[in-house]
Amino acid sequence: MNGSVDISVVIVNYNVRDLVDNCISSVYKSAADKFSIEVFLVDNNSIDGSAEHIRVKYPDVIVIENEQNLGFSKANNLALRNGKGEFTLILNPDTLPEENTFEKMHEFCRSHPDAGAVTSKLILANGNLDSACRRSFPTPGVAIPRILGLSKLFPQSKLFSRYNLTYLDENHTYEVDAICGAFMFMPTRVIEKAGYFDEDYFMYGEDLDLCFQIRKMGFKIYYYPEVTTIHFKGESTRKTHLSYVNNFYGAMSIFVKKNLTGFSRLLSPLLQAGIYLRSFASYSKRLLSIISIPLLDAFLLFASYILAVYIRFNIFPNKDYLFIITVYIFVWIALLGIFGSYTRKNFLSLPRAFNAIIVGFFVNSSITYFFKEYAFSRGVILASTVLAVISLLSWRAIYSMFIFFKEKNILLTKINLLIVGAGKLSQNSEDKLNAKYNIIRIDGKIRKSTTSDLEEAIQINNVHEVVFTDESFTNQEVLNLMWRFRNKNVRFRIIPSGKELILSKLNTSSIDEINLIEIEYNINNKMNIFLKRMMDISLSFILLLTVYPIATVYRRLKGRNLTGPFSKLLLLPQVFTGKYSLVGYPVWLDQGNNLFIGKKGLTGLIQLNYYSSMPETEMQNLNFFYAKNQTLALDLEILLKTFFLMFKNNGS
Repeated sequence: MNGSVDISVVIVNYNVRDLVDNCISSVYKSAADKFSIEVFLVDNNSIDGSAEHIRVKYPDVIVIENEQNLGFSKANNLALRNGKGEFTLILNPDTLPEENTFEKMHEFCRSHPDAGAVTSKLILANGNLDSACRRSFPTPGVAIPRILGLSKLFPQSKLFSRYNLTYLDENHTYEVDAICGAFMFMPTRVIEKAGYFDEDYFMYGEDLDLCFQIRKMGFKIYYYPEVTTIHFKGESTRKTHLSYVNNFYGAMSIFVKKNLTGFSRLLSPLLQAGIYLRSFASYSKRLLSIISIPLLDAFLLFASYILAVYIRFNIFPNKDYLFIITVYIFVWIALLGIFGSYTRKNFLSLPRAFNAIIVGFFVNSSITYFFKEYAFSRGVILASTVLAVISLLSWRAIYSMFIFFKEKNILLTKINLLIVGAGKLSQNSEDKLNAKYNIIRIDGKIRKSTTSDLEEAIQINNVHEVVFTDESFTNQEVLNLMWRFRNKNVRFRIIPSGKELILSKLNTSSIDEINLIEIEYNINNKMNIFLKRMMDISLSFILLLTVYPIATVYRRLKGRNLTGPFSKLLLLPQVFTGKYSLVGYPVWLDQGNNLFIGKKGLTGLIQLNYYSSMPETEMQNLNFFYAKNQTLALDLEILLKTFFLMFKNNGS
């Protein structure tokens, strides 16, 4: 061991490049000039360029690249065996330590020579405590109430909630059985003596096992809340796959077999049964999510056949009919699967479902032709096919529309977003945020804002999400603010240094950093021009027959012109003739020779977002964005938002 290194930091990464970038940046800030540190990044064969990115941006980081995903234990051990620090910090890539982490942890271990491992308070993105950061060993008396769900029903009960110790004050320091592998600070000599992580564990359980070995050597495990760390839990290890079930419950099984003795060992079969039961429940839940769509289709197909038989013969199917109906449904479900209608990407695809149903019609018709004993009625097959097309396509269309309304915020139910700092987002990022949020801005450096100012701004403006775009506030200040709002449904996000990225607990997605200039904007694409014109003609024709007469009569009866968005209804004839479009830039806006932005429109992005003091540059940006990204889907989104906005404003 080389005494010149105070702390070795080990981070295992798997496809979370931007998260680990921000984590490493925070590690160096925490060390400052007070500690000499070495940082190991062990990359488990990521495909997002994590290793190369970190190697270039942080040349002092020791990068270890694995040719396959070795799991948490083996990957950590590769670095741990080469660490030279007096202390070692095992850190998840989806964590964000505060600035004085090393100073406080170092001081705590110096004043507690019996400390074998220490963790900080881990808080989630919503400000709540990550319950996994302090645990008891899963003995039968601890694990069975958790498996049965009693710990969730009685979180303050010492009898039922010993696994995550939820009955203890999370702001006090105390000794615990085990801590979470997301943050483990320990003397290097202790982890060397314990033999590092047990590599029988692929992921989950290895931290529990290591704590068990450390305690067997006579050292203590501490939960130390004076240090706080943000944990964007779930970003580095998604829990949506069946492999999560295998790894988690498999780890519990390994721990029970390896470490439990005495009375606990006698009860271990009961605990194993509980683990298998919980594992089975998890498998069943995930399996149900996989087969739910085929089951729904099968139910609708069955109902279609029942109805077709009733329409044709005025009877319900007998046993013979039920048998052949089952065969027909099986054929259709198989074809829907072959056509890709049950993949995550295409389960809402109307063309795929339609094609599968039509092919199924011919296959099932062939069955009745070649197998005379099943040739009950081709009319039933035809009728059931029509009903199947209607039902299977209808639920997909309705659900697609629901997703469209939700993602595009068609109902304009925006939530309030507070952006803190002078950091700028790209125009593309701004447009994405504007679709979902009412944006409020505070520049912490210019206004000399404090966390008290932020707290007041959050409360006054009923803010639901806060984004920090620069370093106006330290991690410690951000953490304190998150803690104060932990129970008030406020989400906090951070844009890492130099990245067009927003981190959240539920999702992490990179927003385009650079908008490349395109030679031809979408609005000048010949196919888009044709489709847009067809939509203008068809919709304006319908509106001319229905809405336009009502608007005209209303104006004459009232003896005054219509105002607001309703006044644009009188321009529908000009839309039909091609002078205007339904969607475009405002009819009152003069754009000179900028013909590339299309026609004037009854509604558009400017009309939706307009306010009295809107600068010309902002209107130009909206015009450029629309011209560049125009599609029928975008036009439909704008029209729907306009429709709801008209009645929303009229109602208010």
